[in-house]
Amino acid sequence: MNMLADWITYRLAGEYVTDPSIGSSSGMFELSQSDWSDEIIEICGMRREVFSKVVTSGTPIGSVTRAAAEATGLKAGTPVVVGGADTQLGLVGIGVVDPGSFTVIGGTFWQQTMGLSEAKIDPDARLRTLCHALPGQWMMEGIGFYCGLTMRWFRDAFCEMEKSEAARTGADAYALMERAAMDVPAGSHGVIAILSNLMVASRWIHASPSLLQFDVGDPSRSGRKECIRAIEEAAAYVSRGHMHVIEEITGRTIGEAVFTGGASKGTLWPRIVADVLGIPVKVPRVKESTALGAAMLAGIGAGVYPDIPTAARAVVAFDRTIEPDSEGHSRYVGLYDSWLRVYAAQLGMVDKGLLRPLWRAAGT
Repeated sequence: MNMLADWITYRLAGEYVTDPSIGSSSGMFELSQSDWSDEIIEICGMRREVFSKVVTSGTPIGSVTRAAAEATGLKAGTPVVVGGADTQLGLVGIGVVDPGSFTVIGGTFWQQTMGLSEAKIDPDARLRTLCHALPGQWMMEGIGFYCGLTMRWFRDAFCEMEKSEAARTGADAYALMERAAMDVPAGSHGVIAILSNLMVASRWIHASPSLLQFDVGDPSRSGRKECIRAIEEAAAYVSRGHMHVIEEITGRTIGEAVFTGGASKGTLWPRIVADVLGIPVKVPRVKESTALGAAMLAGIGAGVYPDIPTAARAVVAFDRTIEPDSEGHSRYVGLYDSWLRVYAAQLGMVDKGLLRPLWRAAGT
């Protein structure tokens, strides 16, 4: 029994292994033991021996075989080190090595996470808990479905002007889009984006993607720039909702967040996240923190660093901290509550079969 990342490791080095962060995403782990669950294996009528060995992230397990070298161009004999799951490596890459830290990873999907010192489970089956890449730790996460992908869709569908300017000048099309939306106030002049829902793992379904409440009498206040900001606000609302659920489950009050991933490269999106959450938001120097986390584990496996905390102290740094604007946050508290009600109404049309969902989990 292997996950996809484990299959890649096997093809490179010929060894069947997994690490807890990847293996636990199978749903067949005993989380508290960071190992395969004998009970689940028995329920499924499977044999324990078909499940791969569980090893710690950063463990060297072999080297690139001649066959893998010929297929990939890698040098035969290059050490192969066990990595980890994408979100967990993203946390490693920003130096989140202590339980209790809250992070928003803004990629194609958004993950809102907290590291845990115990395998705490949401009793209402909303968010999920997985093993961390850090030994003896776990991670609770809520997933914002397609939060980043939605912005790419809007760029490709409606922002040909920004794409053309970016191609001509070498600028980033997303930066040009944010520049257009920079002066739009909180609430996007009434435009509301209905995209990812708050995660409910027991019934995970999203409303039909929609942009609502245009003022057709005033296109200067109800156009593309408002849509750009509304999309960014919707992702921040999902982060706020997941933050509140994590606070409820863990009994912790979150006072600071780290925002990493591609979305954190912007100027406007980190500001919106800080104002919606109402807490300071730190942005790391290396935004592609999952790749950095993987490189740190490779360094551990190669003997460059003895452990993850040491590697983090050596390579992780932060660019800036965005303090929330008190007036903006006060406005977003009401806007978030309204967004929740509108989302529920939109989801009702999916439940009635009138609209297709953005996504629906199998079996729901």
